[in-house]
Amino acid sequence: MLNEGSSHTDRNFVVEPFSANCRAIYRKGAHVVMGVSPGNSYFRVDLLGRLLRWLRAHFQQIDVVIPDTALVATYLAMGYSSQKSAKKSHAEISVLHNRVHRGWEAAGGPRPADGLHMMSALEARPAYQRALRTAEDALAADPGLRATALGMSRTFLSSRLRDSETDCVQTELGTRYLLAELPFLLASADIFEVNSSLCFYHQPVPLAEALFTRGSPLRAPSSQAYAIIRPASATA
Repeated sequence: MLNEGSSHTDRNFVVEPFSANCRAIYRKGAHVVMGVSPGNSYFRVDLLGRLLRWLRAHFQQIDVVIPDTALVATYLAMGYSSQKSAKKSHAEISVLHNRVHRGWEAAGGPRPADGLHMMSALEARPAYQRALRTAEDALAADPGLRATALGMSRTFLSSRLRDSETDCVQTELGTRYLLAELPFLLASADIFEVNSSLCFYHQPVPLAEALFTRGSPLRAPSSQAYAIIRPASATA
């Protein structure tokens, strides 16, 4: 799936761009968005420090985004009440924010152009709102995209709920988290007011693949790039 962009490996991280354009934007190194997932043990302080240090060497500007409001929808989908969902989300986001802050410190701290953002602080930006409407319309109109989003939601919720099966209402609620993140894949360059921007994650994301590598009504513009960036060491 990633042969168009080819991969790049150094002794620290493997970079797998999703297309030739994604590879060009990565090499330009102007801007990168680092999304971090609450409740994911992958995002340890030591890994965050190594990753942020590596990103500093490759990109002029780093913006880290923590999905605070989106996490509430996940807990609602898991069956928690509104009050309990808000409480659990706040606790989990606080832990993650502290990890990122400690990772930044280990990496030498953010530079003047770098930023650490709660998603809730970015949602009011016009570029985010425009991209969100575009994503909502596309998921409503295209059965393939909708099926991809529902499948991702179902897989994630099943991993959290373990022995419990998810119903249609839960699965639908779970897609809100994914929908809240899509504007960054579609318009992070506009959201952060830069000429080009790379978003990444450490493992495959089917919706990202749809935006960057397959024929789809929801397509990322040429200013946007996506890649898998993962530790070069299998034990990292």
